[in-house]
Amino acid sequence: MRNLALLTIGLTLAACSSEAPSAAAPPASSSDPPRTFESTRHGYSVEVPPGWDVTEYEGTWKSLEQFAPGAEVPGEDVVAPTDLSSFLVSNSMRIPPKMAASEWLAAFDALVAAGFNSKCPGTTGTGAVAGEPATVVEQPCDGSIIIGRSLTHEGRGYYFTIRFPAGDPTTEATFDGLVASIRFDED
Repeated sequence: MRNLALLTIGLTLAACSSEAPSAAAPPASSSDPPRTFESTRHGYSVEVPPGWDVTEYEGTWKSLEQFAPGAEVPGEDVVAPTDLSSFLVSNSMRIPPKMAASEWLAAFDALVAAGFNSKCPGTTGTGAVAGEPATVVEQPCDGSIIIGRSLTHEGRGYYFTIRFPAGDPTTEATFDGLVASIRFDED
């Protein structure tokens, strides 16, 4: 848990620092294929670029009250280059039995909007992850681009958040491919 707290603090500070982050670590080799990471606890898979790490943090996200933008949330998966200059953070929780998926998404999106850094206002739109409609929030902030995607799928609420250096088209293309590779497991 201490490692998760340190990573979360580091990622939050990096996302809101006044210095531009360095570019992401280059892939091990352009000929190395990505590897598939399957998150059995969250029911999705993603293609991880060569030379990047996956960390599955302990715990289970059980309620919306446990979420705050930039804060430690139990059960996160993090995909990042070894220098942590950019990242994908993902997590999911079971939608409570008496709550509709649309209610969960509206409540989650309200938490995200309430947590915007006032120095870095975000824009909200729509998109998709693995074919599911998603709310997409983009926040340019102090040399970084932060893009969060929230959605529901088969009784679970998800978020997929990326951060990468602004003006780095190589890393942006890597993340476009990473997000496009996300697939939900079929039960």
